[in-house]
Amino acid sequence: MRPVSIRAKLTAWYVFVFGAVLACFCISIYVMMERKLSHSVDRRLQTMAELISKTELCAVPHFLPPDFERRLNRIFGTRPVGKFVRVLDLSGEIGSRTDNLEENKIPVNKDLIREVVAKGEIVFETQYPLGPDMPIRFINFPVKSFKSNKVRGVVQVGTSLEFVRESMRNLVVIFFVLVPSLLFVAAVVGFFLAGKALKPIRDIARTTRHITVNNLEERITVPVARDDVGQLAATINGMLDRLSLSFQKITQFTADASHELRTPLTIMRGELEIALRGERSSEDYLETLGSSLEEVERMSKIVNDLLLLSKSDMGHEILQHDPVDLRILLTNILSHFKILADKHQIQLSSALEEVETVFGDHLRLRQLMVNLLTNAIRYTSVGGKINLTLRGVESGVEIAVADTGIGIPVEDIPRIFDRFYRTDKARSRQYGGSGLGLSIVKWIVNAHHGTIRVDSVVGEGSVFRVMLPTEKKMRREKLRKK
Repeated sequence: MRPVSIRAKLTAWYVFVFGAVLACFCISIYVMMERKLSHSVDRRLQTMAELISKTELCAVPHFLPPDFERRLNRIFGTRPVGKFVRVLDLSGEIGSRTDNLEENKIPVNKDLIREVVAKGEIVFETQYPLGPDMPIRFINFPVKSFKSNKVRGVVQVGTSLEFVRESMRNLVVIFFVLVPSLLFVAAVVGFFLAGKALKPIRDIARTTRHITVNNLEERITVPVARDDVGQLAATINGMLDRLSLSFQKITQFTADASHELRTPLTIMRGELEIALRGERSSEDYLETLGSSLEEVERMSKIVNDLLLLSKSDMGHEILQHDPVDLRILLTNILSHFKILADKHQIQLSSALEEVETVFGDHLRLRQLMVNLLTNAIRYTSVGGKINLTLRGVESGVEIAVADTGIGIPVEDIPRIFDRFYRTDKARSRQYGGSGLGLSIVKWIVNAHHGTIRVDSVVGEGSVFRVMLPTEKKMRREKLRKK
């Protein structure tokens, strides 16, 4: 089954809403027109009855004149068309009436007449003496004495409501003709307007279909108006920017990984080829095997780091969430790194304060500090200094590793956490660096809801500052989210 298009759905909704509004409008017009016509009939009946009550047709002693029809015509100048008039006494007996009103065809409601006489109020009534399709509207108007204000008779003026019914039937016929025509026009106009409104979306879809890996630089033209369509185009362009950047990073990552793995393989191949060219002593073979083992270990470390970063990207690397005393952790690490610093003739100092525990993975936090200290020793020359500090701050705990090494150029600082990026590749390879250490540091810090900041001056050194939230702060955040 073919799905219904958005254009058709919008048109259907437009016609439905327009039809509902039109139906309410027609019903309102019908009710208002019916009330208006009924009120007009009652007002004319009352005007005529009031005029008759003030004439000699209701005066004493000529309350029941024999020539009622002639006198009525003389009062109004012409015979009232479609009107019925009769004058009743206090008991409801007919005294006079017009010729077009047969005496017994329209009965007198004597109970209603007695009520009009007793209360002296005007009462309207509708009778159906000629059938349900021929209603007759009557006014019962009390005739009062000028001196005593006492009711001395009742004037009844009536008229057929057939013309009202006919007018309402004609109005219904007009509605039945007009409403479908308007709905048809609304459907055509709605379909056209929906097409115009959805045209930018169709253009966006057509442009998006043509964008592939080979032309990720293409973008959707954003309309000048910042409406919903413009926001959609801007959102898709933003997504394409992120995809393009991701593809660039993947391409660069693949090239860098291939280069990093190709270097030790090339070294191993060269050494093995030299060893196989002729007879060698046992010492030469052992040296070749030892060198090859170093390259294998180097490749193994690169592969392990890549596997760790890949798992972290996919969210498969699970971290422990335990209280960690950073002062104890750093004290244990320093005992090992002081030996390595002495070997490179570097002065390693520390200032570790008592701080609150953090909530995280002990092994990954240890790896974080090992990578930072290793990186500091790697880029610090002989006679340099490295200082490790730990202190509590308002936002949590701060760990700072400061060195007097070669420093980092300002333009390279935003990229030092990229994979395989190194400011001094020769020095990195000399000490076995692969360009993945700081990438792992960045991931560990983010996984622990922390931040890392780098301040560096070329030729003077660098400072890596890691901010981690405390265990109490993490628990408060969890309770607040719940």
